[in-house]
Amino acid sequence: MQPSLVKKAITGSAFVAGVMFVQPDGAEAAFGDQELKKGMNNQDVKELQDVLKAKGYFTYHTSTGYYGPITEDAVSQFQQAVGLKVSGIATTDTLQALGSRTAAKSEPSSSNVLQVGSRGQQVTNLQSKLKAEGYYSYNVDGIYGQITQNAVKEFQRDAGLSVTGKADAATISALSGSVSSSNSSSTSSDISIGMRGSAVTDLQTKLKAKGYYNYNVDGIFGQITKKAVQEFQKAAGLSQTGVADNNTLSVLSEKEAAKPATSGLTIGSRGSSVSNLQQILKNRGYYNYAVDGIFGSITQKAVKEFQSIVGLPATGIADDSTIDALKSRGGSSQQTETVLKVGSTGSAVTDLQNKLKKAGTFHVEATGYFGPVTEKAVKDFQKAKKLQVTGTATKETMDALDGLTEKVNSSPSTGEDHGDLLKKGSTGTLVKELQSKLKAIGLYSGPLDGDFGNGTEQAVRTFQSRNKLTVDGVVGPATWGKLKQSTGYEGNVNEDSTSGSSSSSDFSVMDLIADASVYIGVPYVWGGDTPTQGFDCSGFLVYVFNKQGISLPRTMAQMWNVTTPVSSPSVGDIVYFETYKPGASHGGIYIGNNKFIHAGSSTGVTISDLDNSYWAPRYLGAKRAH
Repeated sequence: MQPSLVKKAITGSAFVAGVMFVQPDGAEAAFGDQELKKGMNNQDVKELQDVLKAKGYFTYHTSTGYYGPITEDAVSQFQQAVGLKVSGIATTDTLQALGSRTAAKSEPSSSNVLQVGSRGQQVTNLQSKLKAEGYYSYNVDGIYGQITQNAVKEFQRDAGLSVTGKADAATISALSGSVSSSNSSSTSSDISIGMRGSAVTDLQTKLKAKGYYNYNVDGIFGQITKKAVQEFQKAAGLSQTGVADNNTLSVLSEKEAAKPATSGLTIGSRGSSVSNLQQILKNRGYYNYAVDGIFGSITQKAVKEFQSIVGLPATGIADDSTIDALKSRGGSSQQTETVLKVGSTGSAVTDLQNKLKKAGTFHVEATGYFGPVTEKAVKDFQKAKKLQVTGTATKETMDALDGLTEKVNSSPSTGEDHGDLLKKGSTGTLVKELQSKLKAIGLYSGPLDGDFGNGTEQAVRTFQSRNKLTVDGVVGPATWGKLKQSTGYEGNVNEDSTSGSSSSSDFSVMDLIADASVYIGVPYVWGGDTPTQGFDCSGFLVYVFNKQGISLPRTMAQMWNVTTPVSSPSVGDIVYFETYKPGASHGGIYIGNNKFIHAGSSTGVTISDLDNSYWAPRYLGAKRAH
């Protein structure tokens, strides 16, 4: 080994199993000149880890230069293998043995179990078989890591085996038999997991044309294709087996004539077409964020809002009809041009308020500006008429108001309506929602009691000052609209129910976990909030919960403020951690068995254990978002 010539200052946080990124300390000697042991951190330790890694004993993904429990264990394994005293300390004898002997960690024999840390040809063979079956979609590298373990677990679950994540003889035998049968099943009419070829390509093409499959058509029937088949079967009223049997294929082919002309722009789309879409949406008042050419949940929400306004199916997909309607400046419907929502003003709003008053959901004088009271009146009307509850005056809402012959059945005024200006003295659910939003951004620490008092007024004034609004402590349309934009979510208070947001009725914990697991392996990207871009921890949670209709604020601290504490986590709850700064700065979704799925900065989306030596001492608690 050569003496280190360059020192690298490697900084960062503690990561799993006690491994830390730290700055090397002290003057460095040539490798082998000094004894190395737990607690040391310098270039010699890094070189030790490199050598142990090359021999298969150090399995952490990065040589850090810090001598922690993983390094100690690797040294102990090497010492045992070469017949040295097992101390976990890299003595001179140990360092000399490392330099003079091959002493590579032997591969397990065919009778041994393959598991995390295993390496070599047997692992390569395992990964190749898992890849052929659609369970493993990464490089076949002969290293049994967490991704390989997750793939094995998925296979074991589908094969009815004990789900251990370890490739024992039964698992390898079942996998070999599955590969063999899938390779010889080309004459079978059923298309299922593990199959490949033109029949699968044709199936994926048809599913993609109907919007159920949004990935590359590769002719490999894996988990994603299976899920797409199940979604189609559910929509078609078929048994949701995930197997494309004769009945499924027949129904899929029958509807071939209904194939859309284009799949449109949707979540994950990128490029100039998305930039153009965002710019048009921005010009029309539906999109108030940066034009970045990335179709994420915010762009999807803007598209849905526009589609609702003009009477198109609110799919969130910018297809040809949606883009044509966006570009059109004419048309017979005034609603094509005018968006009536929080922040809107003018005679059109006055007309809307008078119609809502006639309908029995608006209880104050018409003011000509659209604030939270008008929004609530619109929601009450939409709910009573069984329309999509958006709080925005959509085309179907306006049509229903125009055709109204009698008042709707809605809750009477409670005396809490003070008009669209919320100010000191106001009370009720809208004030509680205001307090919830102010609390989410750290400006209000009082109770969510629905009473607009001194504390609420001061928080409003601080918010107005920070956002260059008129500082009067009164929440008008400008302040209310800016609050929604700043928190990035629709609030945690639902005036129609005490059990959560209005969208939570369709919430499915199992769908949440299934959606989250699809993204295992997606890399970590600071600020990332889509699968194509990558995820940071909060971006991952916002994206996955949004698929279940649950809107969360964008930062972990804000999530902590608006979610409901629970004594112990249940599946689907958010678990919070304090990492690089005080308070909640990391989080994931609890999936049971003391495990959670999250976007880790060194792992990407992965599954970790709450009892892990890194996460356990940083655990803050669990809260519920649904």
